[in-house]
Amino acid sequence: MNEAVEYAGLRKPFGKPLSANQAIQFPTVELMTQAEMLRLLIYKTAWEMDQMTGPEIQLYLSDKVSMCNYWANRFCCEAADWAMQVHGGMGYSRHKPFEHIYRHHRRYRITEGSEQIQMRNVAGHLFGFMGKNKPRGGEH
Repeated sequence: MNEAVEYAGLRKPFGKPLSANQAIQFPTVELMTQAEMLRLLIYKTAWEMDQMTGPEIQLYLSDKVSMCNYWANRFCCEAADWAMQVHGGMGYSRHKPFEHIYRHHRRYRITEGSEQIQMRNVAGHLFGFMGKNKPRGGEH
């Protein structure tokens, strides 16, 4: 995203920078905001993990780990896709890292436990089928 921001300031089709266009600004702002929120969720989850043992992490934080996992991989694909769009044809070439980032992280959306598996884990914690909210002793 940083490279897309820099390029949008340098590229001047029709005499003005791409960055002057709201059609470039708004999606970029949304992605940068999402990146910051995701970064903070990852830091918070990592900090909480450092305070716990493995079994406690499984009970109390596996939903947060799943949130980080599926959202980070999805976000990387969205950010790489947008960076390719901002760079035009050059963005899809192997001269820029975006094509590789997209392909690499698209694979992780499947192989690290698909997004749906990760979301199912989050839902299990949220709705009490697993984790700290799971009823004990025959309740439910």
